[in-house]
Amino acid sequence: MIGYRISLAQLENLIDAEVAGWRTRADERTKKFKIAGKYDEASTIWSEIKVVYMRLQGEAKCVYCERKLEGEERGKAEHDVEHFRPKSSVRPWKISAALSKQGVFLTQPGKPAPGYHLLPYHLFNYSAACKPCNSAIKSDCFPVAGAYQFTGDDPVTLLGEQPLLIYPIGDFDHDPEELIGFHGISPQAIPQQGYKRHKALTTIAFFELDDAIGRKNLVRGRAHVITTLYPQLLTLAGNEPANKKAIAKMLIDGFTSPKSEHTNCARSFRTLFNTDPDEAERIFEAAARFIDSSS
Repeated sequence: MIGYRISLAQLENLIDAEVAGWRTRADERTKKFKIAGKYDEASTIWSEIKVVYMRLQGEAKCVYCERKLEGEERGKAEHDVEHFRPKSSVRPWKISAALSKQGVFLTQPGKPAPGYHLLPYHLFNYSAACKPCNSAIKSDCFPVAGAYQFTGDDPVTLLGEQPLLIYPIGDFDHDPEELIGFHGISPQAIPQQGYKRHKALTTIAFFELDDAIGRKNLVRGRAHVITTLYPQLLTLAGNEPANKKAIAKMLIDGFTSPKSEHTNCARSFRTLFNTDPDEAERIFEAAARFIDSSS
């Protein structure tokens, strides 16, 4: 997971350029939800702006797992418009024993729990996500450590809920790369204690980012990045001809670009190679074995 830094004003400009008048229509719908005190509509309009988020997120990556999906010309059906805070109801998420032992505490939303009926059309409540992350995993769950504020209308103010999932878009939530890094193919919480650590641990567990069985292809994709990146790092660090070094640098820059899949994993491995080349070699060999065993 990486961040996509953008201000609300910048995002509004992108939306206006894509679909003129969309924000006005969205505001009118939100006013109706406010009067009704709940989310209720026969049809939706957020799919009209899906491509804005697809472009923003490294040109068609899942916002959560960083898998690269097909682009906007042929891939719209692969991407879900994901509502970070659920719009009509919030279902309790069952915390694992392992996460509880780490000190993570969840507030129960109650039964039945309403959704965030004033946020279905807020631009900072959207992202583009793959179907496993959104439909199969996240659905209408939204774990928080504080008190739920279902009548909230501002995602920035709603940080007071202490959400335990990272929202990667915008300029107001934590930078994902400050909370989550990678040791080889495995995501790791960077903060050593407190709310930030709990948020990182919950995000990893919630989206099953370290599940090499349930999300085998996701983890194998990271292994492919590492096994491809390692020879280029060796070339750049070695005594190879200048033309080979130039190609290696071009490939390294490409793999660590926000537009590539598994950017956080690639950047973390590059850092490891530069600080502990022996451990990087061990990780490379482990990634190669994982590919072999999971093929």
